[in-house]
Formats: sequence, structure tokens, C-alpha cells
Amino acid sequence: MDEIKISVVMPVYNVARYVRRSIDSILKQTFKEFELILVDDGSTDDSSSILDEYKENPRVNVIHKKNSGSGLSRNIGLDIAKGKYIYFMDPDDWLEGEMLRDNYELIRKKSPDILLFGSYDHFENKVTSQNLDSEFLQSKKSFLERFPQLFKKNVMYTVWNKIYKKSFLLNFNLRFGSERSGQDYVFNIKVYDKVNTMVITSKKYYHYVVQRKGSATTNFQRDMFDLYKHEQIELINFIEKNNILAKDIINDRWYFILNNSWKRALSQKNLRKSNAYTKSILREYSKKRYIQIKYLTKFKSKIKYLLFFRTHIYKLYRNW
Repeated sequence: MDEIKISVVMPVYNVARYVRRSIDSILKQTFKEFELILVDDGSTDDSSSILDEYKENPRVNVIHKKNSGSGLSRNIGLDIAKGKYIYFMDPDDWLEGEMLRDNYELIRKKSPDILLFGSYDHFENKVTSQNLDSEFLQSKKSFLERFPQLFKKNVMYTVWNKIYKKSFLLNFNLRFGSERSGQDYVFNIKVYDKVNTMVITSKKYYHYVVQRKGSATTNFQRDMFDLYKHEQIELINFIEKNNILAKDIINDRWYFILNNSWKRALSQKNLRKSNAYTKSILREYSKKRYIQIKYLTKFKSKIKYLLFFRTHIYKLYRNW
């Protein structure tokens, strides 16, 4: 087999309906100097047997383990990866075009800590995307200066639109946590604190399925607000440590956390319990003064926070 330049790591858990599409979109790439590490995180559907169908492919390494979350599954892939660069992909999405070939050419020329590429968001029958400008950020200073603009484009949370230099991750012991959700976000914040160089390409390759039914990003969990808050604290610490002027980012993110927590709480059948959950969050927001209205960038967010959440009208609605 060819020398491995990129290791693709994919954690898999109960995505039998989608995982073949994801795997096949990688294997059909004309770039051959890669390996695909499939980490089955204790799936209880047909995902495990589907992964085993790919065992005979010399580029594929299938690992089965007890369920412990996608973060620890990614760490296992990182530990055994042979490539100089690491790409973390989700098992319910897919790639188009020559993602590996095109981006490796950029990596080979620039040798960045991270490469960022574009993607498409699929929500029901609607497809949207964020436009990026191709550029090479050659210093810590230039990266930190660009961070607010990139964050506002919603391209900095996830790992599947980035390729990471393996030696960079290992040198700073950058690994995923064991949280059930939000590992991508926290992992990336730790990465950004250490990064010096980044290549950005305007080309789009990744198709992300937004809010797939049953995914970790749509289900209600009692500790979901605490998980969101942990992410937010990591972001605030990073922003303050690096003297980034981003009060709008912090306030917009606090609003997103409140609004999304309310929406996910509504997935419970008991409206009384979902309202009580939201009320407890609002109590903390008021006590800690998380949101400063003047820094919210969207007028609708200001109105909804003041007239919908602060007045507790949310108790009367299932959606707004």
C-alpha cells in the first residue's frame, strides 16, 4: 500500500442507515495515500456488521469497542493513525469531489497546523453554505485577528471541515474529552489556543446533515445546559486569554444556548417539566447577567429575549 499521508478517523454509533454513504464517499476518492479508521462505539443496530463488510479493503481498519462516546473513539483513532495529517469525519454525512487530493496539495505546499475547507448544511429540503475566502494565515497574530470573522461564519465549532497536522496535535497533547456531546467544540477551542498557521480554502466538499432525528444534537438531556455552559466557558477563557474583542460573539452564543436549550427541552412530552427546565436556566441567566442586550447582533434575538423569555411567555408556546 502507498505511504499514508492522511488518516481519516470515523467514530460510528447506530447510523446503519447512513454509514455506507459516508464510507463510500471516502473510498471513491482518487487520492490513495490514506487510511480509513472506523471505530464502532458499541453500536446496537446493524452498523457493526456494515463496517465489517469493508474489512477486506487494505485501506480500512475496523475497530469494535464498548460504548464510550465519539470523543474517546476519535482518540483511539488518533492513537493508531499512521498519517502525517488527521481528518475526523462523522458517519452520517458525506464528501463530494476530490477533498483528500485537493487539500493534500495545499497541505504539502504550506504545511499548516490546520486546514479549513467549506461545507454544505442540509436541513430538511433546504441546503445552505458559508462562503470562505482562500488565504494562508502564517502567524498566531494573523489567526487571532481572523478568529472573530471565522467564528461568525459558523465554521469553527466542528472538526469535519478541518484537517489537522498530527505532530501538532501530539506535541500539545490535544485530545477529545469524554462528554456525550460538544467534544468537537471544546477540542477545537484547545486547538485554537495553540495554532500558529492555518490554510483556508474557498472550495466546499462536505455535506452535513443538520439536526438528524435521533442525533446527539437534537435529543434532550438533563445536563445539556451544563454541557453548553462548559463549552461557553472554554470559549470565553480563550477569548480573554488572547485579548480578542468579541463581546458580540459571547452574547450571541449565550442567546443561542438559551434558545436551543428551550427548543430541545420541548422534545419532552411533559410541558410542565420542559418549562421548569427553561425557568431554571433563565434564573441563572438573570443572576449571572450572561446576556447584555446591546451586544446581541440580531434584532430578533433582542426582541425574543426581552419579550419572550424574560416575560416567560415561552410557557405558552411550542415553537416560535
